[in-house]
Amino acid sequence: MRQLVLGLLLGAAGCLATQSVTAAAEPVLIARPDAFKTLVNPPCSYCVTEARRRAGELKPGEPVLSWTRFAHEGGAIQYRFFLEPYRVISDTYGVFVYDPDAGFARGFKRSLDFKFHGWRNGVMVMKHKDGTLFSCLSGRAFAGPRKGQRLQAIPTITTHWGYWNAAYPQSVNYRMFEKYQPIELTKSPNKDSLRSRGPADKRLASQAEVIGVSHGGKTKAYPLALLANSGGLIRDTIGGKPITVLWYAPTRTAAVYAADVDGTKAEGYKSTRQVTLVLDRTARSAPFVDLETKSHWGIEGRAQAGPLKGRTLRWVDSVQCRWFAWSAEYPDTLLHAAAAAKGKKAAASK
Repeated sequence: MRQLVLGLLLGAAGCLATQSVTAAAEPVLIARPDAFKTLVNPPCSYCVTEARRRAGELKPGEPVLSWTRFAHEGGAIQYRFFLEPYRVISDTYGVFVYDPDAGFARGFKRSLDFKFHGWRNGVMVMKHKDGTLFSCLSGRAFAGPRKGQRLQAIPTITTHWGYWNAAYPQSVNYRMFEKYQPIELTKSPNKDSLRSRGPADKRLASQAEVIGVSHGGKTKAYPLALLANSGGLIRDTIGGKPITVLWYAPTRTAAVYAADVDGTKAEGYKSTRQVTLVLDRTARSAPFVDLETKSHWGIEGRAQAGPLKGRTLRWVDSVQCRWFAWSAEYPDTLLHAAAAAKGKKAAASK
């Protein structure tokens, strides 16, 4: 009996440590495939062209999901015109998803075969044409022929139209025909998303915004509030691999990179060198500077000035989302040490 009581006490304490206790309840899946029509392979244009076409409707501060690599230096997708009404875009540039309840937007490897399906654990689900169901947050298949497989995430950030269009006007945008009309972003929670949620992980408030990172076989979450208070840069290690977590306050954008600079096509895209980033707050649009070459880098991980201009940092699989969603997808996720210590102190005071 004494051992049993001790085990229960240790288990309760573990809920507040850097490792979570997996909830016993089975995840709830709520299928609503007709709730949103999926946008498949829409015609493309360029940011500079669409900025002229819809100049009176595009607002500098409106959110966009930007993919930050590949041809044309990537591209941008406006939430109000494309992600809010469709939620899943299945395209030759990538599969792009937006879940306002779980607080994330991100991209996966290109495909024309996905459609919106519903919610599971409060997180959006999409369905492949072969019947496999995938989490839109982690990209993991949890049911169907490819159960256990995981989609390849592509480098994306969430930012503002004004920032992206100023920095990369020649990058890709979708052609904004008249049928694409702006829709105000969702503010009230979706009832089906709420119904599908399981028990909350008490280490953070369920709606706390984090950037979740998957790297080296491990996962870890960094609260955005912690990033903002850190000054905009945190160096850390996950799964034995060093990473740098960046924060750009003007657009409330977080991003995670390895220390490696990506090579060119001629170099086989292999890492050519390593850099150490530091903050330079005098450079508004590119406030991250590497000590080795003094090149200035933007939050998208591309050098905007200096000897390495145009080169990119190696992106680490990461996504801004709400804590309830990240911890549901990754119940064993680590929590950054400073945030974990704060959570323990708050729990002890109750």
